[in-house]
Amino acid sequence: MIIRFRLPPLSVLIYGSILLPSLIPFPILGGSLPPPSTSTTMPDTTLYLELVVNDRNFGNAVPISYRNNRYYLSQSQLRTIGLPISEPLAPEIAIDNMAGVNVKYDGENQRLLINVPSEWLPKQQIDVTEQDDFNLAQSSLGALFNYDIYATQGYQYSSLTHFSAWTEQRIFDRFGLLSNTGVYRTHFPSNNNTDDAKGYIRFDTQWQKNDEEHLLRYSAGDLITGALPWSSAIRLGGIQIARHFAIRPDLITYPLPQFSGQVAVPSTVDLYIDNFRTQSANINPGPFVINNAPRINGAGQATIVTTDALGRQISTSVPFYVASTLLKPGVWDFSLSGGALRRNYAIRSADYGEMVASGVVRYGTTPWLTLEGRGEIAKEMNVIGGGINFRIGLLGVLNSAYSISNTSNGVFNNVAESLNTNNATPNRLPIPAASRSGRGNQRSLGYSYSNAFFNLNAQHIISSDEYSDLANYKTPSLLSRRMTQLTGSLSLGSYGTVGSGYFDVRDALGEQTRLINISYSTSLLRNSNFYSALNRELGRKGYNVQLVWSIPLGPRGSSSISATRTNDNQWIQQLNYSRSAPSNGGLGWNLAYANSTNNNNQYQQADIVWRTSMMESRAGLYGNSNNYNYWGGLTGSLVVMNRSVYASNMINDAFALVSTNGFSNIPVSYENQLIGTTNAKGYLLIPTVVSYYQAKFQIDPMNLPADVMLPNVERRLAIGERSGYLINFPIKRISAVNIRITDASGQYLPKGSAIYTTGNIPISYVGWDGMVYIEKVVQLNNLRIIRADNGTQCYSQFKLKTTEGIQDAGTTVCR
Repeated sequence: MIIRFRLPPLSVLIYGSILLPSLIPFPILGGSLPPPSTSTTMPDTTLYLELVVNDRNFGNAVPISYRNNRYYLSQSQLRTIGLPISEPLAPEIAIDNMAGVNVKYDGENQRLLINVPSEWLPKQQIDVTEQDDFNLAQSSLGALFNYDIYATQGYQYSSLTHFSAWTEQRIFDRFGLLSNTGVYRTHFPSNNNTDDAKGYIRFDTQWQKNDEEHLLRYSAGDLITGALPWSSAIRLGGIQIARHFAIRPDLITYPLPQFSGQVAVPSTVDLYIDNFRTQSANINPGPFVINNAPRINGAGQATIVTTDALGRQISTSVPFYVASTLLKPGVWDFSLSGGALRRNYAIRSADYGEMVASGVVRYGTTPWLTLEGRGEIAKEMNVIGGGINFRIGLLGVLNSAYSISNTSNGVFNNVAESLNTNNATPNRLPIPAASRSGRGNQRSLGYSYSNAFFNLNAQHIISSDEYSDLANYKTPSLLSRRMTQLTGSLSLGSYGTVGSGYFDVRDALGEQTRLINISYSTSLLRNSNFYSALNRELGRKGYNVQLVWSIPLGPRGSSSISATRTNDNQWIQQLNYSRSAPSNGGLGWNLAYANSTNNNNQYQQADIVWRTSMMESRAGLYGNSNNYNYWGGLTGSLVVMNRSVYASNMINDAFALVSTNGFSNIPVSYENQLIGTTNAKGYLLIPTVVSYYQAKFQIDPMNLPADVMLPNVERRLAIGERSGYLINFPIKRISAVNIRITDASGQYLPKGSAIYTTGNIPISYVGWDGMVYIEKVVQLNNLRIIRADNGTQCYSQFKLKTTEGIQDAGTTVCR
């Protein structure tokens, strides 16, 4: 218990002037208990005090035992304030008897001030918010038809007219996505002798199903195998299971740096990456770790600034290096495929070869090491390989790989004959197929480094003569035997950017191609840009130069002036003026003029684009004054969903069909951008939705009549890849009435009286002046009313001519 003594002010004055301080047996308290001291002993008692640890206020008073001049806290109280308990202790511990702990009693504010070493306090994890409220992607039953139609005609009416139509068909639902792509080609007149292919060529037919819980994709049909930077991808007709990180765009798969520190008092911590603040958070006393820094790549410097309540700051800078080619520890990435090799893709619709299997895998072992592997199996051939991606501290990333292939003699028997019958150049020597059998190997070594001002990439791959894989399995094609690539760029700040590249490729027959490239780009006045590039093939005469000056013209479009030098020393000057068609519909164009100084050849081009919400049409001409070619095109999509057909611009990924339940002219927004208004049936199609992104879809209710009810005007959801979803805003018309109710004497019923129709749950209550608002009314309505003043019941009945909208039914009597 707490004992307090309070004397009247007059008594204090009298006694203080008469009695000597030495005769006073106890201290006189004016309000609160003073801190216990060594010279004064306070009786054992229970104090209700607020705990403050390293200036952190825990906000509520807790019982604290005070015995023998010590403050005792229970184990649960120690855990609450974050102090470590490493072994079983007594039920209560004297907090001021612990080594390294300072305790002060604040009697005026009834607080116990505790200071402990900051490293004792629990470590705080500060995470960047990733995707909020992640939900599985939605997909409704529907179908889609994409088309891109193109036709061209020569300058003479007798010229051949070419016609092509690329199409895509999709059927989607929660079962997955079934798609087919292909192109139809023909020409007129049809009896013209030409080698151009005619008819329909199928590209890909595929079924896909994404498993969002396990980040997997299942595919069947025409597919492309997975590949690593040092392996090749091929086309198959078969099945595939693969990791699909795109399902969760909020996930970061590569390791990010962690920044740690500790504070002694409550503070604010700010994280700066290369002098840009990227994160701010309030932290409690103790150690802290900042996880999941912003998505960055390459070298940089992080600065951690802590600020306490008094404005005192401590700044710490830490260099780091982030490589997006690595995987976080424990993260798997893989692709396993099997089926028949696809031959003559885009030439024949269904040309399949031998059965093969292919697989690649990546695994993050540590934040600085990722392992890679590959395997390929076919009749009379198999390939196996492994590689690493290794972060060298702050110096960049080193990658290395090694593959071995085993090939039987009969795999490439047709290759030697094909090579020997070709017209070989003097530098080409036919290689017999036997030399390509047996065991071969491929070695790869690379390095990369990047920061805010400079980046460098180097890659070198060497293959032995005997090395082969599925990319040239049973084909006349030969793999390159050596490839060297070196690229880099340097930022000069406001003076622009310099880039360069060197490429050296030696094919299987010994022919070497070496290319160098140097480029420079910078910004000029009025946001214009200048770009220049020099390209040359070493060992050959001539070089190529390109100079481009791009000038933005705001809403009027953009223009460019360019000059190009070809390898044969021919200069071509070109003037271009273009304006893109607005995304919400409108007119766009492109005008170009080119002139060659050597042969005085003039080239003109004029295109026009008309974009609407239903399609995009294009037309134009190109050539010179003596030979113009005319062309036209049409692109768009047709969507079948909810038993209706909708026309739209081409849909490359996902889309949404918004329904307002029959209400027309309702504005619809996607990610706070107005897309359009609903049609006469209350629908609007949004063709540019990003799949798997938790996006916001919103309607503006200002155009709705007053007699409607809607549960929400905004929905946040994700839509599956290359599919669509029907987003329904269930707007309903209200059937309601305003009515006054009186008793038999004509007095308004007391406010708060409960209104019932059927059941024991009131549907409304009487307001001021007997006014009642009732929803879901019918033509004949019977009411039971319990008065709020005396609890008695009365009954009333009223009729309506119609049940639409909100009506005023006048006054009715409750009897």
